[in-house]
Amino acid sequence: MTDNRAEPPLMREAFSLLGHDIRLDILVALLDNWEAAYTDPIPYAELMDAVGVTDSGKFNYHLGKLRGAYVRKVDGGYVPTAAATALYRAVIAHQPDHEMEQTRFDVDSECPCCHAILVGRYERGFLSVDCDSCDDWIGFSYPFPRNGFTNRSNEEAARVAHRRCKRHLAAATAGQCPFCADTTMIDVQEDAITSGSDPAVEITCNSCSFHVGSRILFPLLLDTQVITLLSDAGIDVEQYEWELPEPTTRISSREPLRIRVEVSGEEGTTAIILDDRLNVCSGNSSS
Repeated sequence: MTDNRAEPPLMREAFSLLGHDIRLDILVALLDNWEAAYTDPIPYAELMDAVGVTDSGKFNYHLGKLRGAYVRKVDGGYVPTAAATALYRAVIAHQPDHEMEQTRFDVDSECPCCHAILVGRYERGFLSVDCDSCDDWIGFSYPFPRNGFTNRSNEEAARVAHRRCKRHLAAATAGQCPFCADTTMIDVQEDAITSGSDPAVEITCNSCSFHVGSRILFPLLLDTQVITLLSDAGIDVEQYEWELPEPTTRISSREPLRIRVEVSGEEGTTAIILDDRLNVCSGNSSS
């Protein structure tokens, strides 16, 4: 498959367009009353006045640099593009000028391998859950904006990060990158399936940096059919993914690829057949 990821020159151009205070002031003014596609345009003279520039030549130059990528001219004036609002949200979420110091805390969960209490960490914008007592578990780590800790305990933030990852994986498994909306590629690690090692699945966006390795059930925990099958077996799908019973996996067919996943709960055993895109081909529960 062709790798369409953004080339460095494209990235440099996108960032370089913002390299002036006047351009940033233009975006701030346009985003002040943002209402998605219903944002009212700001007339040229009003926008120029809001930015505080009296030299029309200078203002035209910087406005022209932003047009197309971050600003669009419509009837009645100018509006910000989706790219401008996405950039604004990213800055608000991650606040790069106020990086949160590393946080370490106990997580109310046990290591699935050695049963030691797990440790949560927040560093460089990633919330991670790991075992300090053994090296046998792959652990959990996912980007998490520091705003996620607002009005939440560290344990609550860990739960929110886990749910956030689950929802993103569900979207990616359905073929859409949760960040840039391009298509995704699912790579089932057949050797890992056979050996029972992790990660069993890797999901990658064809454009941006989204790339996640996961156990095979994690991307499916929002699939209604999988939820029903696991629930029928007495398995709580709302718990941390690593708290689910250890599944037994095997390749039942290679042409076409079919993966058999069996999970046993308090009420019985669920057997799920998946294809190479993690679509559920069939499933049943037995008590």
